[in-house]
Amino acid sequence: MKPLNQLNKLYIRLVFTLAFMLLLSACENRPKGVLNKTDMTKVLVEMHKAEAMLMENGQIYGHYSNKAPYYKFILKKYGITQADFDSSLVWYTKNPQKFTQVYNNVTAELTTFQKEIKNGKYHPVDTMSNSVVKSNIWTQRTKYILTKDSARTRLAFQIPYQGFMYKDVYILKLLQRIAPEDSSKRQRIVLRINYWNGKTDSVSKMAYHDSLLRHYTFRFPAIHKYKIKSISGELLGSSLYKGKLNAVVDSVSLMREFNYKTQDSLRKLVEKADPTHYEIVGQPKPVKNSSAAPRPFIRPDHKILPKK
Repeated sequence: MKPLNQLNKLYIRLVFTLAFMLLLSACENRPKGVLNKTDMTKVLVEMHKAEAMLMENGQIYGHYSNKAPYYKFILKKYGITQADFDSSLVWYTKNPQKFTQVYNNVTAELTTFQKEIKNGKYHPVDTMSNSVVKSNIWTQRTKYILTKDSARTRLAFQIPYQGFMYKDVYILKLLQRIAPEDSSKRQRIVLRINYWNGKTDSVSKMAYHDSLLRHYTFRFPAIHKYKIKSISGELLGSSLYKGKLNAVVDSVSLMREFNYKTQDSLRKLVEKADPTHYEIVGQPKPVKNSSAAPRPFIRPDHKILPKK
């Protein structure tokens, strides 16, 4: 009887083991080609780091073709095809609980990485950081409430020249809420860098009619060696308006971030790249060869013509 009892025990253990393995398989239910949580976490962490670098360099808003090599390098690094990543992303999106677990891990790793950067693990202490100046150049109202009786259909702004320079970083922040009752179509927020030579760089984000209070942040560096005329944009622009507004814009700030120790050298680089002297129509010409001559105030409505 003893051999029979032992056989029964082994059979029961085998059944429980198989059932447990089947249960695990059912819980995971991950199709072939879909990345596991560990690999998905690694890839997403690398991609977020790449996006942070692109954001810092002002490339995040550019064409995808300029950013694609960074993403392709990450996939190649981990031996993953674009098809594998796309199918994995679709599968995790359809399984939000598993996706939440993955992004909890991603957030934890990025938080640790950020702390390590602040502690100087990857770079020595930058002595030039003490030379960085941050100034709020926003001179207009910081809060707007738009209703059906409001006269404005768009909130445009323009900040005239205040010593703006190549390699400046402009940071626009605001809170915005648009109700579903708002009749404007394709609303967006825009930040522009306008140059004296007529060229313009811009970034924009879409706004949504869902009553959610959103915090928008634009970090936009001046990456061209052009003379900057002004900073402009729209806190709330629309391509179509049917007569009923219902939106709030609050806590607006526009910071200029620059290194004051490098301004002279940057000015020489810009002057070499664009030696044209621009004349302000309607203003007397500045006195030549006089360092004491004051700079004329530049109004945003002045027309600018190249000096012949």
